[in-house]
Amino acid sequence: MDRLKREDWVSIILEQRLRNPGRPRELAARRKRRDRWQQEKLVILAVDHPARRETGGGGDPWAMADRGELLHRIASVLMQSGIDGLLATPDLFDELFLLNEWVMEQGGPDFLEGKVLVGSMNRGGLAGTSFELDDFVTAYPAAEIERMGLDAGKLLLRLDPKDRDCARTLAYCNDALNALADRGLPQFLEPLSIPRKPDEMVRLVGVASGLGRTTEGRWLKLPMTAQFRRVARATTCPIVLLGGGKPGRTEELVEDVKRCLEAGPHVRGLMIGRGVLFPEDGEAPESVAARLAEAVHGQPVKEVV
Repeated sequence: MDRLKREDWVSIILEQRLRNPGRPRELAARRKRRDRWQQEKLVILAVDHPARRETGGGGDPWAMADRGELLHRIASVLMQSGIDGLLATPDLFDELFLLNEWVMEQGGPDFLEGKVLVGSMNRGGLAGTSFELDDFVTAYPAAEIERMGLDAGKLLLRLDPKDRDCARTLAYCNDALNALADRGLPQFLEPLSIPRKPDEMVRLVGVASGLGRTTEGRWLKLPMTAQFRRVARATTCPIVLLGGGKPGRTEELVEDVKRCLEAGPHVRGLMIGRGVLFPEDGEAPESVAARLAEAVHGQPVKEVV
């Protein structure tokens, strides 16, 4: 992939956008999907930050603002054998379906084949705005996740007991969880307390577990807090770990992951983004991905370069 300048990737995607706007949907329909993934340990790359007005990563406030560079890093990580899937918004999935087709035409791998693709749903709580905690659905609705043949939906539930906007977010999440369940689609729900303290997270995990008409297919995405074992014990839902905006240096991140994986059998892997794509210590994303995949899957994963 490095044979082409990053800015040329934008031209490749633009040509398809103008010539054949429906191409991403066609490619999504042909994608080879993964069976029984809910029974496996998972490492899922999370890249839904820009749609919420978040551009920083690895100490650079504009790391995610260069789309060509961002797409290159995403594709490079997805090519690693131990990376099981991707969480993203519609714009990124459209771009990646087009880019993946081009990579295969050049003799490269199909980096979306067999991956668990998760559609990000509520991105309306834009970072740094007065309505940040009024987090309504502005990305994928459940119906489009089904039409695109994605594997699951993901919702963010932030709770500040002093902010009334959070009550509406509870309602948005409840409705979206029910819409996913009605279609037999798994749901990843990410509860985050403000402040992010163990006692508050324990309480919020109970709220997250109780939302919706059923917990069939319900996964929780939880931050690697102190006293994580307490937080994990508040639910029987399968858990994936969240890295957060400042996941630390790679060595610290890997050790945190290993610590939290020991909290219980229902801790099933990771859904993590900026700590992989833009490591604070400058390590290559492919290398970080391979190390995290090894920590989750329990065996060395050969890095693909």
